[in-house]
Amino acid sequence: MYKRVLFTGLLLSGAVSAQETVISGKDFLSGAGDAKLAEIARQAAAQGKTVQITTPKYWQDKAVSKVHAGAEDARVQTSEGFLENVVVKIVAAKSEAAKPVVAETPPPPAEPSADDKAAAEKAAAAKKAAAAKAVAEKAATDKAAADQAEAQRLAAEKASAEKAAAERAAAEKNAAEKAEADRVAAERAAAAKAAADKAAAEKAAADKVAAARASMEKNLNEGRPAAGTLQVTQLLKDDVVYIDGSIRGVVRRVGPRPALYWLDGDLNLERIELLPNGAGRYNVVADIHDTANPTLRTHISGHLVASVPAANSAERNSLQTQYAEGHDVIESLHPADLKAGDALYTGQGAAIVVRRAGTGLLRFWLDGDLNLGQSGLQKQGGNAYKVLSDTIK
Repeated sequence: MYKRVLFTGLLLSGAVSAQETVISGKDFLSGAGDAKLAEIARQAAAQGKTVQITTPKYWQDKAVSKVHAGAEDARVQTSEGFLENVVVKIVAAKSEAAKPVVAETPPPPAEPSADDKAAAEKAAAAKKAAAAKAVAEKAATDKAAADQAEAQRLAAEKASAEKAAAERAAAEKNAAEKAEADRVAAERAAAAKAAADKAAAEKAAADKVAAARASMEKNLNEGRPAAGTLQVTQLLKDDVVYIDGSIRGVVRRVGPRPALYWLDGDLNLERIELLPNGAGRYNVVADIHDTANPTLRTHISGHLVASVPAANSAERNSLQTQYAEGHDVIESLHPADLKAGDALYTGQGAAIVVRRAGTGLLRFWLDGDLNLGQSGLQKQGGNAYKVLSDTIK
């Protein structure tokens, strides 16, 4: 009867147990074990049995998905494993396993002795200690593996961040270098253009000056080159100054024919020593001397308020030099005393009247307010007026 029970139990154990299939973590994650899982799922579904999966918790859902990918109707049972692999086997359904096994009831075992109980308890304690040690060792191993995985993950993240930062820095450096190169190229192009424009402008100005000088030499010096250069303070009475833009020529009679000179220096064309005589032409009516405040011609078109200038003043000396041959003018008259034929030469707040008396000339200072625009006065040019009637106001 014992043999029958033992044989029946072995049969039942063989029905429940099945051959295990172990898939490594590497093959599981890479998909190399998917075909095995699919085949096991199809077999279990065909036999109406259950696929039992033992693997770490964090792989269980993925393993179940791979089994169902092979057979959607396959029954799956999972349990936690401590090694990073997947252990799969086909087991009988719970309904089959729960079927009663008909066997003859063995006689009750004999009561163990005290030594047997002590040995059993000692063996159980040793087994329990070994199990606890295995659990602790597995926990330490799992923690070390988890720490290593976390360290690898952090190192990978750091390397990725450093790579991204290096790539970003390189891109920014390249962009900055390109921008700087573009700026330098633009500045060089602008400088080259400015230099070209300046050279062109200088050439145009030089050509214009050369053309103006050539024109003056042709028209004023019979095509001959100018005799030299004169300074402003070298201008003499009876010189004639010609203006063409920035070019100023001076015609001076030397010997039998006039000579042309270029004028160098700043000449105020409003000086009283210059008498306008047409467009761009001025007669020098008195030698020009170096003075900080030269006397200028009046431009008053309304009233001239004239008075006798102080003795030895610049205005008095200038007008006497030009219109009284350098003699001191002593007498004065009022505007109402002007007579037809008188000549009037105005200055800055002063004027000289030149009157013909027989074969000689009389000169007076004008003293009073004179309306220069009245019909009894005729402007002769520059600062010169001719009196036309005896009714000047």
